[in-house]
Amino acid sequence: MVSAMGNVGDNGWVGIILAVFAGVMVLTLSLVAVVQIGRAAHLCPTVRTNWVLAVLLAPLFGATAWFAVGNRLRLD
Repeated sequence: MVSAMGNVGDNGWVGIILAVFAGVMVLTLSLVAVVQIGRAAHLCPTVRTNWVLAVLLAPLFGATAWFAVGNRLRLD
């Protein structure tokens, strides 16, 4: 009987390494986004809380949305 994790071949390790790397990248992206949100002086507390919740609840989508849309200075 062979267990599910019994024999990970060379190709299996590549997948594991890529998955760990992707996880570290998403974690880093989320951490940088939360730090930038905390430092953004142009955000009111409610909007800041909403951005932090978006990044924490949907890390990849929330951080990407912050860098694409939310990180813009309000000029009015």
